[in-house]
Amino acid sequence: MTENTKCHSCGADLQITDRFCSQCGTKHEIKVAPQATETDTVVARSLAMLDSMEGLDAVKSEIKEMVDFVRKDRVRSEMMGYPTRFPHKYLFIGNPCTGRTTVARLLANILHELGVMPDYKMIAVWSKALVGNNPGQSAAKVRNAVESAIGGVLFIDDVHLFNEPNDVMVQETVYTLISELANHRDDLVCIAAGTPVEMEEMLAAYPKLRERFDRELKFER
Repeated sequence: MTENTKCHSCGADLQITDRFCSQCGTKHEIKVAPQATETDTVVARSLAMLDSMEGLDAVKSEIKEMVDFVRKDRVRSEMMGYPTRFPHKYLFIGNPCTGRTTVARLLANILHELGVMPDYKMIAVWSKALVGNNPGQSAAKVRNAVESAIGGVLFIDDVHLFNEPNDVMVQETVYTLISELANHRDDLVCIAAGTPVEMEEMLAAYPKLRERFDRELKFER
C-alpha cells in the first residue's frame, strides 16, 4: 500500500513523495521518519535488556545518557574531525548478584554497536589472578590482560581485594594498572567492580587508581 497523507489546505490525498497538492497547488514539506538501522535495533535491544533488570535506576540512567551523548557527539566529531568522546573507565560499585557483570557485557555490546569501540569483546579477569608470586609477575599479568582487551572492554571483578597495601605483589599490580590505564585512555574501556565498603577502603589506599576512572556507577536494588 502506498503511504499517503492529507493536504493541510484543501484536505486532498497526497502521496508521501508529493511536494505540491495536485488540487490546490499548496507546497508541502512532508517529513518521512527515518527507518531504524541495524545498529539502532541492536542498541535498543541491549537497552531493553538493561531495562528488564530489577532496580538499578541510576545505572540505567547513566548508560542511557551516555548513549544519547555518543550519538550526538558522533555527528559533531565527523564534521570536526575528532574522535567521538565517551567515558572509557568505569567503577561498578555494588554487592554480588546485583548485575555488575551482566551490565558490563551489555555496555561492551552497546559501545561496539555505536561504533566507538572496534571490537565486541569483554575480557573478564578476577583481581587476584593479576597478582603474581614473584617480582615482575604482577606487572606482566596486568599488561597481558590490558593488551588482550585493547579495542574492547577489560572487566576486573572483585577489585576491592586489592585492599592489601602492605603486600608488595598487590602494590605492583595496582601501580601497573594505574600506569596502563593512563597509557590506554582512548583504546581501552576498563570496568572495575567491587563491593561498596571494601571498594571505598581500597580506593582510599590508592587514590591515584580512583583518578583513572571517569564514572562511578552504584548498583543498588
